[in-house]
Amino acid sequence: MSEYKRANGYILDDEEIERRASEWEEGTWRGSLIELRVGRPRLSDAPNANLSFKCPASGADMIARAAKAKGVKKSEFMRDAAIEKAAKVLTEAS
Repeated sequence: MSEYKRANGYILDDEEIERRASEWEEGTWRGSLIELRVGRPRLSDAPNANLSFKCPASGADMIARAAKAKGVKKSEFMRDAAIEKAAKVLTEAS
């Protein structure tokens, strides 16, 4: 019989797993579930939008080097730069 140690130290064995599975299938299981969000964490509470663009290879290389120098991913660097530029343009336009 196999045993499995959970992160909290609790040991599960095959027999207990089978018992719990039977209870679940019969509708008698009394445990609780937690909702897990799979994937990357959300950037904000607002819905996300995907943007895509092309640029010269030299510009892409410069963005990659700048992101690396700043210690962030390219997507974060580009997102922050684009939002900063958009805010500046909109401020100047008003």
